[in-house]
Amino acid sequence: MKNKNGNLLTTQEVAQFLNISARTLSRWKLNRIRIGKRVYYEESLIEKILVEGK
Repeated sequence: MKNKNGNLLTTQEVAQFLNISARTLSRWKLNRIRIGKRVYYEESLIEKILVEGK
């Protein structure tokens, strides 16, 4: 899914990308976007985590 800042990733996609469980990801206090019951994360945020390690 696209938004004005780039792609939105689902919880499962982010967990797989970071090689962690979806449960671990849900415990992290990351900025999320809720659309109905679904939760999305901005791809740029995940890339920033990987680059900066934060």
